[in-house]
Amino acid sequence: MEDKTLKIICQCGAKNVAQAVEIFKETDLPYKKAKKLVTGCNKTCCRRPLRALYNMIEFLKDSDEHKGNIDFEEIDFLIDQMNER
Repeated sequence: MEDKTLKIICQCGAKNVAQAVEIFKETDLPYKKAKKLVTGCNKTCCRRPLRALYNMIEFLKDSDEHKGNIDFEEIDFLIDQMNER
């Protein structure tokens, strides 16, 4: 079974999920600007998986106890849905 973090999250930027996680963790930018760091574009083709990942990471940053994990199953599902279009 393939590692879900190695799956390409956006064809435009050719970044995988693991790279997007690192970019989102390291920035304090709002979603729209942070998305450009990952994709390098303004397209909405990958909005659902990227927005979900961004929200999960923001929740972890804001959590006092840093409990919880990124739901890679959900991100994988959203990427598959995006690719089926």
